Amino acid sequence: MTGRIGENRSEYQEFATAGLFPGDHTVTAAPASPPARALRQISALLGVGTVLAAVPVDRRTLAAARLLLEHGMRAAAPVLGGTGIDPVDDGPVPGEWVRGPRATRDDAAVLYVHGGGFVAGSPRSYRGVASRLSTATRLPVFTPAYRLAPEYPHPAAPRDVAAAYRWLLTQGYSPDRIVLAGDSAGGYLAADFAITHAAQGNSRPACLLLFSPMTDLSLDTAARSAHRDTVLGPAVARAAVAQFTARPQRLRPVAGTALPPTLIHVGGDEFFTADAVALATALRAAGAHCSLHTWPGQLHVFHALPAVVPESRSAYRAAARFVAAHLDPAGETAAATAAPGRSARSVG
Repeated sequence: MTGRIGENRSEYQEFATAGLFPGDHTVTAAPASPPARALRQISALLGVGTVLAAVPVDRRTLAAARLLLEHGMRAAAPVLGGTGIDPVDDGPVPGEWVRGPRATRDDAAVLYVHGGGFVAGSPRSYRGVASRLSTATRLPVFTPAYRLAPEYPHPAAPRDVAAAYRWLLTQGYSPDRIVLAGDSAGGYLAADFAITHAAQGNSRPACLLLFSPMTDLSLDTAARSAHRDTVLGPAVARAAVAQFTARPQRLRPVAGTALPPTLIHVGGDEFFTADAVALATALRAAGAHCSLHTWPGQLHVFHALPAVVPESRSAYRAAARFVAAHLDPAGETAAATAAPGRSARSVG
């Protein structure tokens, strides 16, 4: 993939014309909804991406960014009424069990690694996303509070994700009953764990679900295209990655290992469209089953904008179908007897 792709048209249109999408690629047929188009236009008019790129990264601005993400996520992705939240404080990594109002199963679970550029985000800020994913899949979702940079740079976060996965095993979930998921930087951490876990000869999780994942922390992949993302750009991404690691790496799936079947969702007009294409291609080359689903006209992690972007609802349904296809169908009727310690308080 070379040259500057997408200068005058969306990333999706340019990639499709150039034949750069890997096999098993699905594209949403309908154009972006009016709310999605309006969000993109407003972001462009306000110069959100330009403003974010101009803000220096220091302790004060980082604290402000974390606070903004916390409040912004609650507004854009409010928790569904009737959602159960069960804090976990006694495991190797603190976190939360989130059970959506229609999450009736307990024979499998989702390990969701939140985004936030490695420097922000929390289980609390992602409750709305977790509640929707839980409702769509009918599964409980565990969101670990992995340590954030710059206070805890690499490898703290990857180690926490691995510890959270091992903890789920101790809770009675076998690897083939664990769905590994994440978005943006969390997508990088989830995929990195899956690749490393497979390379070590371990049994693979049921599947891997990625929403707008970062896949190349050097940002060389993303830099090959002239993105049209009106919010996230190279300056913001580089600043965040620099807080996380001084040696940015690209995800490199290893051929012949037990890589999980993977579904990647990405917006057609976001900065990481090229990253999604590159990872899908690499996974397939390594022998893994990987489906790539593109939503033309959507921005980065539009799944986190259900109050604004109606396409997010379709995305959760598509994710749920993928998850169901890779979990034992007999589990649909398995008794959802809660494991000890999973009583939940209701939120909403």
